[in-house]
Amino acid sequence: MRERDDPLRIEYAGAVGGLAVVRHPPPPGAASCSATYVGPAGWGFDPRGRTGVARLTNQLLTSGAGAWDRRSLARRLDRAGATLAANADPESGEVTIWGPADLWRPLLGILAEVVRRPRFDPADVARVRRQALERALRERTQPANRAEFEFLRAVFPTGHPYASTGRGTRSTLARIGRGDLVRFHERQYTGGDATLVVTAPASARDVVAAARARFSGLAESPIPSLRTPGAPPRRPQERRIDLPGRSQVEIRWGGPSIARRDEGYPAAFLANEILGGRPLLSRLFQRVRERGGLAYHASSALEAMRLGGYWVAQVGSGADRWSRVLPIVRATVDELADRPIRAAELDRIRESAIGQIPLALETTREAHELAVDLAYHRLPPTYWSDWPATLRAVRAREVRDAAREHLSLAEATQVVAGPLTPPAKR
Repeated sequence: MRERDDPLRIEYAGAVGGLAVVRHPPPPGAASCSATYVGPAGWGFDPRGRTGVARLTNQLLTSGAGAWDRRSLARRLDRAGATLAANADPESGEVTIWGPADLWRPLLGILAEVVRRPRFDPADVARVRRQALERALRERTQPANRAEFEFLRAVFPTGHPYASTGRGTRSTLARIGRGDLVRFHERQYTGGDATLVVTAPASARDVVAAARARFSGLAESPIPSLRTPGAPPRRPQERRIDLPGRSQVEIRWGGPSIARRDEGYPAAFLANEILGGRPLLSRLFQRVRERGGLAYHASSALEAMRLGGYWVAQVGSGADRWSRVLPIVRATVDELADRPIRAAELDRIRESAIGQIPLALETTREAHELAVDLAYHRLPPTYWSDWPATLRAVRAREVRDAAREHLSLAEATQVVAGPLTPPAKR
């Protein structure tokens, strides 16, 4: 396979105004293509007192654009055998289209229309806001949503882009009008600090030419950087939220962590995989769920973004068992930082993680997601090709040190949400 056709590599092909264009070859024999616009339109940019604007704007991008209302756009996608999806996180908003490989140019045109000219029809705004209000209610009353909400609010100071789920509240959502959405779109969905990733059977020259023909009218306004307000020295925190009548108790335990481009990320990645990131093989799964039978789920996540990140151990248990879970989670996290990691365990986790990469190349969609990850974080074009060697070069001592520094309980926040008092026995 020629290097330029390796689906584990990307090509920084050029730019259209301020929009970076990335060409990514699809897996061999793939019959589909994908294209993603990702720009600085996450909920960290929500205007003060308007939490929820970013998520609403992002969701409405798929509800009509230009001459197409919501139904017309849906029919057009259906005729092309294509799908359209939008997603947001604290730092960015993204829109992705998938469809037949031989239609990559017209599909890129649909994506451009959606990004550049969303309609924000009043009926769609009302529908999406109503859905957001329902989600906001669930965030307050469902254990998993409430635990996430309280965890982020406790870990990060007020005003930090990571301190919110971005879903908004009843009061903030009620203040959001169509004008707020239009202004947010005009300000944030620009070519400034944005990237277009195209996974298609085309040369870099063809991809750039197609992008120029469709995205050249995108504004190039520079976007002010997200602020990350400094936080005072942290101490361990505990929060208990009693939600009587619910069937499950959700535990979140973690704290601030590492940025994606940090040179220590590979070791921190492996530390998290050992702790709870690798299904079935990780320590939390084995000790809390498999052996103890104390939880419905047990895992951990390392959310590494551009400005920083956080790690979190997450367990779902019952009202009569959650208090027995906490000491097991603490002991498991502490052990990872304090005791040598067995070579056999590290090798098993590492090779499992490496083996996941070829599986992602079985579909264009998953391969495309790898490419978007590289492009958004501005990682080297060969990052995924080099990933196996990178992980195999990490030593057990480095993993332990990474756990001590980036998955530490010393400044961690513990949140427990759910029916904290078990029902009385009859």
